[in-house]
Amino acid sequence: MSTEDLEQRPLQPEQQANYGATSSQSEAKYHKRYPYRPLMALITVIMVLFSLAGCVLYLRRFIPSQEAVRQYYEDVTKINIHSVSYEGWYSENATESELWMGDTTISKDGEKVRKYLKLRTTAGVQFDHELATSRLSNDTAYSDRQKKMIRFFSQKILKTVCFELNSMTAFNDNSTATQALGSVSIPQTVCLDLRANQKTELDFPIIIHPDAQNVASVIIKIWKRKFQELNLWSKFDITLTKWGYSLGKINIDRLNWNDFLNWGRLKSYVEEVHSFFEQPMEVDNMEFSDNDKAVDFRVAISYTLPTQLSGLFRFEENATIPSTFWKVRMPGCIGSDPILLENAVFWTPTLLIRDFYQNSNPVLLNISGRVHGPLPDELLYQVCDSDEENVVTPINLFLNRMFNATETVQFDIIGHTSGHSTHTIVPKAMLDEILSKLSQPVQANLTLNADQLVEQVSINGMKLKWVQKGWDDKKLTMMGEVISMVNIPFYNSANAGGKTTMSIQKIKGRTKLFHNDVHFVTIPMDVWTPADSEILPTNDPKRNILRVSFDIADKDVEVVDRLELTRCLNEVLVKGQAEVFVEGNLDLMVDTRLGSIVLLGLEGDGTTIVKK
Repeated sequence: MSTEDLEQRPLQPEQQANYGATSSQSEAKYHKRYPYRPLMALITVIMVLFSLAGCVLYLRRFIPSQEAVRQYYEDVTKINIHSVSYEGWYSENATESELWMGDTTISKDGEKVRKYLKLRTTAGVQFDHELATSRLSNDTAYSDRQKKMIRFFSQKILKTVCFELNSMTAFNDNSTATQALGSVSIPQTVCLDLRANQKTELDFPIIIHPDAQNVASVIIKIWKRKFQELNLWSKFDITLTKWGYSLGKINIDRLNWNDFLNWGRLKSYVEEVHSFFEQPMEVDNMEFSDNDKAVDFRVAISYTLPTQLSGLFRFEENATIPSTFWKVRMPGCIGSDPILLENAVFWTPTLLIRDFYQNSNPVLLNISGRVHGPLPDELLYQVCDSDEENVVTPINLFLNRMFNATETVQFDIIGHTSGHSTHTIVPKAMLDEILSKLSQPVQANLTLNADQLVEQVSINGMKLKWVQKGWDDKKLTMMGEVISMVNIPFYNSANAGGKTTMSIQKIKGRTKLFHNDVHFVTIPMDVWTPADSEILPTNDPKRNILRVSFDIADKDVEVVDRLELTRCLNEVLVKGQAEVFVEGNLDLMVDTRLGSIVLLGLEGDGTTIVKK
């Protein structure tokens, strides 16, 4: 073979033909020995998949569902709320869909603002897994294996878990509908120890967006002790996390508050407050004064906050209760409806919460009021009782109790509205809603006796003489001017401007005369007699004396002891005069800006001189 032929031949390995023949023969032998291997592999895969599916289906019978997990932890969880601290109300912009939630106001920029409450709660949480034994074993929806699996997974695998509250809404089921009370959020992750009876102490903030009207309705039911009308519950969803990884979400459609709220403790607080209000209030001071066409009142009372309340809530140093305005309902005749003073309003000042908790001494509360006269006709003129001499009206009954130190006056206060205050613990809209549904009976002891009203009774120019009334009938008559000094209790004349705003128009009653400590003459005044009155000048505007006078010229008198009468007249003839002790029981018809008020049975005494 020539060199040229060698150069044109392709480069091929010398044993190419042999390798090709060998490979071809091997493949042929392989296919001939294992013709069904691909089919067997496919069958094997299918059998494995079916086995896995069977295992999953079998295990699924024992894997607890989300509902089982929810019910389990609802049964075994114990929550004890230690304290609730108030941190204030804040504002945020509210969308139209959110305006139903709570107290909305208008900011200076014209934007609608929603109020939300920030609290801080300390609580203890623990899980008593033994409780699941009795509760779940009787429930066909949960098997013992599911219970044991949850318990094992909680105590041995997870041990601790954290959760984030995504959303929560509180409700109350009343007799007709479900009321939404507001939404709640916890702006931090909360971690719990799931192991048996390992208590986790928590301290976390709570943000509440309340519905003012519905929350007020619940508060009123609690205040009126209508706990049977409360069915509080919540729905919420939480995200569980462990080691920073999400374990999924749990939706709880209904969590009854009865499962964790200590109603017994709350009831004891309410009972203690009610007991506090049912005790008669001691009035330290009271005064009324003139104001244009109205009469202003100021009442000072002192009270001590019930001790149990001081340990339940905690407030900021500058937290306040806004001023509140009240209507008053006076008692009518016995067995009749009370009478509302529509033309009167009373109010309390803004109160600092710290005064209730930090001061061990009684707290002084000044209550102010304004009454535009006159008082209702039902209060002034409704006849409760009558006899030949007197007609008793509701105002008479009230004043008689007021001037008797052994009795208390009773009336009802009705919530009206509230004022504005910074750092208030209750927004105005919610407080107004609460006040509109609040009515409370009140008892008060003014510690004033009626015998302190008439300071002195005397008779000026008193003369006694016998007058022939017939052939054989003589009557003892009296001449003179009866003078009574009437103390006006509680009245402050500083704003009167020197004008008399009250006067005594008429007087009646009975006056007894004593000589040598012997009752010898009675002066009857069974019908109303016109009288003159004037307020005496005084340097102390809080001490005001009303001088009342009326003439008794030729007034017939009743002789009680003729012998003592003779001794008195003889003393006048011999000495020119005799000292007589006067004791009066008077009824006064007082004209005031509030209307004509009759004061019955006022007692007073003094001495006078009988002359020739």
